[in-house]
Amino acid sequence: MQGSAPQTFTIAEFLKWNDDDELNLNPIFQRGPVWAGPARSYLIDSIIRGYPIPKLLLRTSIDRDTRRTVRDVVDGQQRLRTIIEFAAGKFALTSKAGEYRGYRYSDLSNEEKDDFLAYKLTCEQLINASDDDVLEVFLRINSYAVPVNGPELRNARFDTDFSSHVKQLAHTIRHIWDLGTISPRERVRMVDHSTVAELLGYLINGVTEGADANITKLYEQQMTTPADKLPSETEFVDIMTTVEELLQGFKGEPIVTRPQFLMLCAAVMYAKEKLPAGRLDFSEVAPPEEMLQDRTKIVKAIGDLNTAIETPAEDLDPRALPFIEARSSSQRMSSRQPRFEYFCHALAGKSFYDL
Repeated sequence: MQGSAPQTFTIAEFLKWNDDDELNLNPIFQRGPVWAGPARSYLIDSIIRGYPIPKLLLRTSIDRDTRRTVRDVVDGQQRLRTIIEFAAGKFALTSKAGEYRGYRYSDLSNEEKDDFLAYKLTCEQLINASDDDVLEVFLRINSYAVPVNGPELRNARFDTDFSSHVKQLAHTIRHIWDLGTISPRERVRMVDHSTVAELLGYLINGVTEGADANITKLYEQQMTTPADKLPSETEFVDIMTTVEELLQGFKGEPIVTRPQFLMLCAAVMYAKEKLPAGRLDFSEVAPPEEMLQDRTKIVKAIGDLNTAIETPAEDLDPRALPFIEARSSSQRMSSRQPRFEYFCHALAGKSFYDL
């Protein structure tokens, strides 16, 4: 089997190959078209904006008698089918495409059409490979694939005002993750979207358990909620800015990890009187008007909690024990309640040493 180095071909070239029956989107080893509207729109939006997309793999067969070249798509069938069908005007873009929502190919400006047709797709070719060789390559490619996680499934499934709001807010506050709350690798897997969705859920319903199924349920509950009925970007960014300011000196420390971060956010929402009770009990925490008064004391109190996380069990102050023990099941309410109370205590400017 002979392979080739990566090459680039324009979308216009692929469209011509398809028109000339020199492109086979349905070889025996490929799946049928399964992409939903949001995924198709996100791909086209990436192309229109000039962002790169994954490379394609083709099996290129050359007939020495007819001198015709036929290209079987080994990997990338759904991407190419989406591109071809969009160029043919067969579907309109959804809200995943931002301001291009509702656009068909014919709605693009002449310059945008030119850029679309000139967009270069990176390909590798298997030259005159046998069906057995191609099937082996296809199986190997798919065996390397990382299983789709919950955030990625929600991104593909939901195309609503809520999902668009999550996407926009995740982009707006992306610098906050540099504290160490969400790693770059996790952002690639859209964990930042899941985190933003959960925080929006706090503002809508209050704090509940944080299992992935609960977040999916939130997306389902908000399917018909219009954008103007969701927590505003101004409100959300104000809360996140306060959290970021309080954690600025703790970059990379245990206190900024996602479970602690979420409950600190909930405490700040409570302090700003933006948090419905949900499944939390507010009876053991100070009233909001006593919170967020002395930043120096608050940062010290958060620092004490951070130190407690790093302290060996035998040296731990007993007054910090409920906070430390609550980390063992970070998504359950039995864990979230005590951590929420400790963070509220800190926002009132009191260390756990004052308990």
